Amino acid sequence: MALVYSTEGSFCEGEVVKDWKFKMEYGKIILSKLELSLVKKSNISLTERGSSVDNYKDGFVIPLTQIKKAYSTKIQKIYVVVIETRDNLLFSITLANERSIGRLESINLSEMINSSILLAIKDNKNTQNAGDYEVKPLSNKCVKCGEEISHNWKFCKNCGREL
Repeated sequence: MALVYSTEGSFCEGEVVKDWKFKMEYGKIILSKLELSLVKKSNISLTERGSSVDNYKDGFVIPLTQIKKAYSTKIQKIYVVVIETRDNLLFSITLANERSIGRLESINLSEMINSSILLAIKDNKNTQNAGDYEVKPLSNKCVKCGEEISHNWKFCKNCGREL
């Protein structure tokens, strides 16, 4: 599984609320060729001085083929990447911090997610038979004379029978 993008940010299931800094989980956003992983991060204090170690826990794993759309939008004063899945779940991701509202980062992340989705769908199509995606029209022949006719004709040009 090839890594496409990795960064730290805040995310939640559902829409962003007013006090987003307290309601969203902080962790890693990892985009690979197959899935988007939102991994929760918690700091564990090892000493009384407050030194910490990153401890990553399971979060959300969203297969790229299940994402219906991903787009960047502004909610209140921050920019958020909204991800809608095919089973009607909603996820929100922001890369905003104390100094930035995350505009450029959210646009960049939404573009990377969308391009990864397109590549995943293309790879999926290449692994399956090409004949599965071709639509072959049924042959339309006149019942009386057997002449091949177009689907939009009302009469057979050979024998004149009404179709």
